[in-house]
Amino acid sequence: MDFYFQVGKLALGTRLRRLSEKLTEDAAKIYNLYEIPLDPKWFPVFYVLSHKKEASITEISQIIGHSHPSVSQIVKEMKKKGLAITDKSMEDARVNGAKLSDAGKQLIPKIEKQYLDVNQAVEELLSETQYDLWKAIEEVEFLITNKNFFNRVREVRKIRERQNIKIID
Repeated sequence: MDFYFQVGKLALGTRLRRLSEKLTEDAAKIYNLYEIPLDPKWFPVFYVLSHKKEASITEISQIIGHSHPSVSQIVKEMKKKGLAITDKSMEDARVNGAKLSDAGKQLIPKIEKQYLDVNQAVEELLSETQYDLWKAIEEVEFLITNKNFFNRVREVRKIRERQNIKIID
């Protein structure tokens, strides 16, 4: 019996993580197919930097919705591979700026061809589904932004526990 059918919606996060891992694994193969030396987790940062001359770590983290430490780590990894350059801001030494190196910029024409193919493949995949997964994810993200999952579980718990309260004269 498939674990996810047995456990059901209780394993939503685990199932989404499994799907994410499969897509990330294929993304690594796709980068290799196009001879682009990127780690799939670098994609959002690379994308932002390929569309901006320079951006601070904070700005990138706000744009892509990742934590500051996560973006900082990705930029360090990209820098180590020679794809990014960092420097301190002239106005504020606490602010680190990041931009693509020449080697990083040289990847842009190749990766834009990859984007076209990946986008078409995603469109075809989603057109084969019964439900609009993209829209569903968007809705869940919106709902969780307004009331996070932890608070939802806490409210359900309170309601369940209230049912056990008995008032005795």
